[in-house]
Amino acid sequence: MPDPSDSIPARPRVLYQLASPLHLTRGPEVVARRQRMMQAWAPSLQVDIASPETGPAAIESASDAALVFPALRDSAATWAGAGIEAVLIGCFSDPGVDALSEVSGLPVIGPGEAGILAAVQLGERFSVLSSDPTPPGLRRRIRGIGVEGSFVSEVTVGCSVADLNRDPESHMPTVIDRARACVAQGADVLVLGCFALSFTPGLPERLAQTTGVPVVNPVIAGLKAAEAVIQYRAGLPRAETSQLRSAE
Repeated sequence: MPDPSDSIPARPRVLYQLASPLHLTRGPEVVARRQRMMQAWAPSLQVDIASPETGPAAIESASDAALVFPALRDSAATWAGAGIEAVLIGCFSDPGVDALSEVSGLPVIGPGEAGILAAVQLGERFSVLSSDPTPPGLRRRIRGIGVEGSFVSEVTVGCSVADLNRDPESHMPTVIDRARACVAQGADVLVLGCFALSFTPGLPERLAQTTGVPVVNPVIAGLKAAEAVIQYRAGLPRAETSQLRSAE
């Protein structure tokens, strides 16, 4: 009888698909640094990264999020042919995940949802730390996931994605103060709701030390979810998987 694990590549390829053209707004060296960080977080995977040529400079509103799928639709149709096994979208708001999965025929992971689900495994109540401005509707998304009873608050850290990317250290006192405020409100887990925070080296550990509660990096949560999805699909032909999805 065939061993299902035989169908799993030694290092499955997972694509981290940026939702904005980071190579244009911040430079290719920043994209490369993020790829190296993710590869260190998920050594059992081959983590690729892609930055689109078009799209919003940052996802800070509902209209920004709505632009992500049109910017990625054509490239999504090529993912499976390139040997990608799963895709992680580079935005906490999880823009376009269902539509991109439909176009690509692949599992497309929303790191925001993955991070929230990780939070409820770690504690009873969680808060989300977000950049300012941030897309609306987080509570509605959390209600859809089914964990609204564990949600304490979304707290903005008083600076934009661009601010955090440009000089994260200057904003750390405010970030730490807002994190402590979340814990004072009753949160026993914190979730980073901005990837400029997620990719600031050492930030989750620093926040955990200063607040005394676990801090979820949703990029790591998404990578682990992608790895699990690949295991779950072992032995199931991709075409058959697509047919099952269409029948749902």
